[in-house]
Amino acid sequence: MYFTTLLVAVAGSVTYHLSLKRLPDTLNPFFSLAVIYSLALLISLAGMALYPAGSRSLSQLNWSMLGAALGILGIEVGFLLAYRAGWSVGYTALSANVLTTLLLLPLGYLLYREQPTLARLGGMLLCSGGMWLLLRR
Repeated sequence: MYFTTLLVAVAGSVTYHLSLKRLPDTLNPFFSLAVIYSLALLISLAGMALYPAGSRSLSQLNWSMLGAALGILGIEVGFLLAYRAGWSVGYTALSANVLTTLLLLPLGYLLYREQPTLARLGGMLLCSGGMWLLLRR
């Protein structure tokens, strides 16, 4: 199950990026996102019926819902506008994910006391070097 969850995220990400790249440039980006979110809401409501475990109490919600919503909106708008600006579907996701990881590693340590290892720091260095090679003109 551990790796299956990662595969679901990868499949979703590939579907997301390929679909977003194909959105017509003439559509208002926020209209596009409103339609996408509406469809995602319907699918999420159906998913609640298929996955009954866990609380559905509004009292369990906290400020992190707003943070996640703002983060999702930033991701969506950022990728949508990056594709419209001509970014490659392959390099855009890689660049964003490497930069995100470079920011999250120190934040994970500061906020959650997650311990970075030398192997992970070395992996980040290799990813950064790979990103530099891919993005240089």
